[in-house]
Amino acid sequence: MILAALLGGCLIQPGASLTRLTYTLPTTLTVKAGQSLVGTDIIYQKMEGESARVLIKGQPATKRKGDSVDWKGSPVEGTTVDMRLRVVWYSEEELRLAGTVKVTVEEVNPKAGVIHTTSPLHFTGPVAYGIAKGARLPGTTLYYEGQTEEGAQLGGLGEYPFRKMGDSILWEGQLRPGVYIRLDVRAVQFDDRSLRVAGLVSLWLGD
Repeated sequence: MILAALLGGCLIQPGASLTRLTYTLPTTLTVKAGQSLVGTDIIYQKMEGESARVLIKGQPATKRKGDSVDWKGSPVEGTTVDMRLRVVWYSEEELRLAGTVKVTVEEVNPKAGVIHTTSPLHFTGPVAYGIAKGARLPGTTLYYEGQTEEGAQLGGLGEYPFRKMGDSILWEGQLRPGVYIRLDVRAVQFDDRSLRVAGLVSLWLGD
């Protein structure tokens, strides 16, 4: 399904503004009893009979399996995190949630480098991009230079720049202070006009 959307989607053109990026990713989260959901003010108090007792914005809420638990805020400067979650399971020890998270990052200025994988907020999910010749891959310093006999040629890699169909493209670095990214995709289609990739993005928010 991702691949079908990718092959039929619009291309990112050279000069396109990529200073504001939004990622919508599936997520599962676990909260220990007596603790808060990392980066939020949602607290799992305890299991009470057949229900879970939760504090949301300081107000008690009784939740059961399938009930919604939503949160929106800015855990790191220049970001907005919008969680749309459902209760999937709970016990006396922990509460488990699943759903989607939308992470919006403002004033993006990618810089390659070491990522902080111990950051408290971590999300991973699928992404797919199509970029025209001369355009940059969102969230990275990489750009597409066109098709050659050796394969798709990438600029900004700092290493062997050619990729054949199905080859991986890995980039790690910082989107802005306190926001780290690992883009792990593969070339799924290319010609001299465009490159299309699909794979996973991982985000870490906070130092």
